[in-house]
Amino acid sequence: MKVSMPSGRTHGWGVAGEYLTKEIAELPPLDGVTLHCISGHDFRPMQPADWDRINIGYCFFENDIEALRHTRRAAREWDFIVAGSSWCEHQLRIGGVRQTATILQGIDPDNFYPTPFLEDDSRFIVFSGGKFEFRKGQDLVIAAMRTFMQRHQDACLVCSWINQWPFSLATMANSPHISFRLTNDDCLTILQRTLHENGIPLERVCLTPLVDNTQIRQIYQQSDIGIFPNRCEGGNNMVMCEYMACGRTVIASDATGQADIITDRNAFALADYTPLLVKDAAGQPAGIWHEPSVEELIEQLESAYRNRDIRRHKSAVAAEDMKRLAWDKAAHQFHYIATKLNNAAAFGHSKT
Repeated sequence: MKVSMPSGRTHGWGVAGEYLTKEIAELPPLDGVTLHCISGHDFRPMQPADWDRINIGYCFFENDIEALRHTRRAAREWDFIVAGSSWCEHQLRIGGVRQTATILQGIDPDNFYPTPFLEDDSRFIVFSGGKFEFRKGQDLVIAAMRTFMQRHQDACLVCSWINQWPFSLATMANSPHISFRLTNDDCLTILQRTLHENGIPLERVCLTPLVDNTQIRQIYQQSDIGIFPNRCEGGNNMVMCEYMACGRTVIASDATGQADIITDRNAFALADYTPLLVKDAAGQPAGIWHEPSVEELIEQLESAYRNRDIRRHKSAVAAEDMKRLAWDKAAHQFHYIATKLNNAAAFGHSKT
């Protein structure tokens, strides 16, 4: 079984591609079967030249309306489409894709495991991760932390927000909560200016550069809690899950892809959302996202700040829950699907 995916240690698809390639290579070979990266809402393979006798696509999408314009055709072209979340699978089934299932992204337990909280240094450190863009909601983090940091002089913010794609960075101009200007400066400079212009004291902020996936645990373990008010996630949010695997709880959206992970037991789950219609570049409806409440974010920050014992208990549950996510488990799930398809083809059964 071949794997046609990107590789790399600083972005999600690259990390997934490297782990799945490694783990699937350890399993019995399946000739004529390829697992592809589906990179867009039109459900085309990232590398068309790798099209094989049997083709399985792995997809993560956020614009459900846009995706539904292509699902019928995709169902005919692919032998199987694996969704990165239950939410994506649900959208695929609505769109007529029958040959589908959910396989969540894994976590490397050698890199991400519970670590002790640092000795109390009189600071309350909040971590926010993911590339800086409107969908991931760092503008909501800024709006909430602006109020929270005014109230609590011991509150600090650690940000892993580097975005290598200017078109994605530019989407933050859609925020109703902050002012944002995209310039030709490097990403760190843009982030520093944005934080400063929106009332966040830079002396209480740590903006990290782009970090290799094998080293980011060192950043996670410096913090007390993570905050992930994402408007939409096509997958289970790899950064959030790795953070939780290190024995840290989060304040997080429990909608779309993150709903596969977030519970009231392992997190301070957000519950107050407003439906948000997202449009494409041509002004056509593209998706329905979930807009969290800044007020609820502040309330949850206050709750986590005041209740250290509850925060520590949720952190322990989070670490335990993340043990179910593993790349070798994901590889076995893909291999099982591939084996069934291969056997059906051998007996002349077509996909339905």
